[in-house]
Amino acid sequence: MIRILVLLILISVTDLCAQSAERVESEYKLGIPNDEAESLWKYLQSKPFLSKLRTEYDLKTVASIEDFVDVYYDDANQNLYKQKVGLRYRSRFIKDTLIKQLVQLKTPLLADGVARTETKYEIKKSKDKNDIYARHKLLKYIKKKDRRNLNYQLAKFGSESLKMQPEVKLRQTRSRIYITDSIASLATITLDEVTNLKFPFQRYTEMELELNEIRYTESDTSGKKKMERFNEKLRNGLLESFPSLYQDQTPKYNKMKQMIDGSWLSKAYEYRMWIALSLILGLALYLLLFRK
Repeated sequence: MIRILVLLILISVTDLCAQSAERVESEYKLGIPNDEAESLWKYLQSKPFLSKLRTEYDLKTVASIEDFVDVYYDDANQNLYKQKVGLRYRSRFIKDTLIKQLVQLKTPLLADGVARTETKYEIKKSKDKNDIYARHKLLKYIKKKDRRNLNYQLAKFGSESLKMQPEVKLRQTRSRIYITDSIASLATITLDEVTNLKFPFQRYTEMELELNEIRYTESDTSGKKKMERFNEKLRNGLLESFPSLYQDQTPKYNKMKQMIDGSWLSKAYEYRMWIALSLILGLALYLLLFRK
C-alpha cells in the first residue's frame, strides 16, 4: 500500500511539472520475444539485479504495473507515420483506476531515434457548446490555448490538426521500475506488452530504458552525459544477460502499424462489410443459377 502511495505521488508530481511542456526524452528501446517477457520481468525484480543497482549507483527503486490505452492519430497521407512522429491521446490506469489523460506529441530529434522531443497537452475538462471543433476526433480533447502550438508543431511535418484522424488504437500493460538517486528521479525501466485493440489483435513486447525527461532536459551538458552513461551501461548489461534482446528504436505507432499493414487478416477485417456483401451477392447468384 505504501509503495502504491509513493508511486502515485511520484506520478502526480512528474505530471504537474511536465504538463503542456516540451521536453527531451532519451531512451533505449529493446525488442523482446513475447515468450520471454515474464522471465525478464522476474529478473528485473530479482535481488541480484536490484542489489547491483542500489549498491553500485546508490539508487532506490519502486516497481509498478500500469495499463495504457493509446489512440494514435495521422492524416490521410500518413505524414506522421512516414516521419516517425507520434501523436496520441493516452488514458493511464493503475489497478483499473484512471490516473491521467493527456495528448502527447513525440517528434524525432536525432537520426538514431534515441533522443526525441515530447510535448504534452492537458485534456479539456469540460465541453464548450460554442466550440466548433467539439466533435473533432482529436481537437475535442485539446484546450483552445494549446491548439495553435499543436498546429505549429504539426506544420513542421507537413500536416495540421484538422486533418488528424484515429489510425491505430492499442493497449499496453506496462511493468515499470522507477529509479531514483539522492537528487531526484533518474530513470525508468519499462517492460511494455502492446496489443492492437482491433482484430486480429497483433501484439509485441519491448523494453524502454528511459532517462527522466524533466531532469534530462534541465541538466547541463555534463549532467546529460552522466545520465547517458548510466543508461548506456544499463543497456549493455541487459543485452549481455539476455542475448535475445536487440535494440530497435522504432516508435510504437510505426511498429504496430507495420504489423497491421502487413497482415491480410487486418485487411480482411477492414473490408469485412464489402467481403460480406460480396459473399451474399455471390450466394444469391449461385442460387439463382442453380434454380434455373
